[in-house]
Amino acid sequence: MKRRTGFGPRGVVLTGAAAALLLSVACESTLKTSADWDKTADFTKYRTFSWKRTGELKDPIWERRIEGVIEDELAKKGLTPSPDGDLLAVTHPRLSRETRVESYNAGWGYGWGYGWGPAMTTTTVREIPVGTLVIDLVDARKKEIVWRGVASDTLNTDPSRTNEEREQALRRVVAQLFAGFPPPKK
Repeated sequence: MKRRTGFGPRGVVLTGAAAALLLSVACESTLKTSADWDKTADFTKYRTFSWKRTGELKDPIWERRIEGVIEDELAKKGLTPSPDGDLLAVTHPRLSRETRVESYNAGWGYGWGYGWGPAMTTTTVREIPVGTLVIDLVDARKKEIVWRGVASDTLNTDPSRTNEEREQALRRVVAQLFAGFPPPKK
């Protein structure tokens, strides 16, 4: 199975290195997830799913890895892959940057504002890579999105991380994203 996804505010195509960077989340403490769904959809009728590929991700290894992790999570929720699934699964990874401003006062001295030496404040501005993974589940018959999950986190750019570590990070993200799936009946 090949899964293609993309990123970027300008529609830049994800390469293998960018996909690896995107999905190598730093730490779960910065992970933010949210899900929204069509309140009128009957999720009990969905038993199968198939992939809707967009052709955005050009790295077949990450494409298979993303699909495999999502397939495993959907299997836990009672859904099985099928060529003509009840749902279409579509993923959209995005890569962006946050600007972080940090100041440090290296001054020293004595008393209330009376110093014995120079007080110096150092300010650094740096861009932090942020990855977002959007997963849409589309009713295949109606061609309407019935569920959307969004996970966003700062990225770990440590090149020493193994493929297994990256996959485990991806598994934690996807599990948290699907924690409330299927949505409760109204």
